[in-house]
Amino acid sequence: FPNKEKKKLVYLAGTVPVHYESVYNIPVCIWLHETHPVSRPRCYVRPSLSMMINPCCSCVDATGIISLDGLKNWTYMSMEGQSFVPSDVIEAVQLNRDFPSALKFLTHSCPICQEQVSFSKMTHCSCFLCQTCFKTFFSSAIKEKSVDHLVCPQCGRPEIRGQGRMEESMEYFNLLDTQIRHFLPPQIHELFQRKLRDRALQEMPNFRWCAHCSFGMLHEADRMRMDCPSCKKSTCCQCRSPLQWSPQHQGLSCRQFRLWQQQNQPDHHQTALLSYNSICPNCQFVFSLSKGGCLHFTCSQCQHQFCGGCSQPFALGSQACGFSARCGTKGLHAHHPRDCLYHLRDWSVARLHLLLQTCVVLELRDDGSRREEPCGRPAQPEHGGYCRVHYKERLVELINCFHGDPVVLFSTAEMKAELQRWNIAVPIRTPDEPEPLYAHRLRL
Repeated sequence: FPNKEKKKLVYLAGTVPVHYESVYNIPVCIWLHETHPVSRPRCYVRPSLSMMINPCCSCVDATGIISLDGLKNWTYMSMEGQSFVPSDVIEAVQLNRDFPSALKFLTHSCPICQEQVSFSKMTHCSCFLCQTCFKTFFSSAIKEKSVDHLVCPQCGRPEIRGQGRMEESMEYFNLLDTQIRHFLPPQIHELFQRKLRDRALQEMPNFRWCAHCSFGMLHEADRMRMDCPSCKKSTCCQCRSPLQWSPQHQGLSCRQFRLWQQQNQPDHHQTALLSYNSICPNCQFVFSLSKGGCLHFTCSQCQHQFCGGCSQPFALGSQACGFSARCGTKGLHAHHPRDCLYHLRDWSVARLHLLLQTCVVLELRDDGSRREEPCGRPAQPEHGGYCRVHYKERLVELINCFHGDPVVLFSTAEMKAELQRWNIAVPIRTPDEPEPLYAHRLRL
């Protein structure tokens, strides 16, 4: 060590070719420590002054100096219950001043695979990972997830999503980019760069994704019509309907245009029932989904989890939710408003019809396959040829469009449950208060 200290980090054993008793290349076993082994190996020949090192030997020169490169093929022995690769030992001695620091350099444990590796084989971040685990995790994550999920697999930090984290996230991604370029193949690094670019574009206020293809563009904020230079199709920059731009949309808000479609386009109801657009409330990415199936959606861009009926976020436990301490026992959940399909799908068709008055349809299967298949449920004649599930979903969509409030049909028990669900104190009924008056007071 530089401080003149000598310590045994590893016992090395190897052979060098020598000239011995008129024969060249007799393998002489060299043990790099002060005592010979109790049981000598078969190749063992006690070194003597009469021996001459083969001048063609690459690991030991004529003066007897052992080349460090020659040690790579030598075997190593354990010391104090630990074993080290010779190249790591050489690096530890060269980079550290004393024995304790060298030993610490050699004895890092990867928290993922629990393998013992040297410090130089760990990634340099807040949590150390061995290079093998780093390559495995980030290769898979870059291919399958968004860049917002490319965080430490050990602690999940840093938190790079949310307002005011731009500077922190850019500093982290700059470091990660250097590591990915060094450890991973060029095609993985190129994919990471593309996803990083898309993330930066999505944070620009005027950036919009095309509703018909995967192209994105900067759009003028004062124009509703958005023309894609890639697929040459047009759509509204606000609602981003999967249908082509209609001239009737000009001068009308998106809600007014939907009302116009319902009144003037007979096939609009069937088209709306077949498929619809879902907009991520976090990154505003638009993707087409078919009716039916699970209401729990995960954005393919930012991985935000939300309800397809009301756009409320899904959270796991009370710490991520923050609404109530009781959420700690709920697991993955969302707080759906009372007009969300999550609640109204349990209503009867007759009750939904009443609220509106004051199956060949594809649905996304919730089996992880992300395949669209016919729902297969029997179609009812009174439901316009659609199954009960999809017919209810269309009715709830109309209720939401016309801002119908289910509370007008709530019973007293339902109104009490609604208040309790939102942690609102339930008014106490006085002894002489009639039931209709108490129900009216709850409804207010």
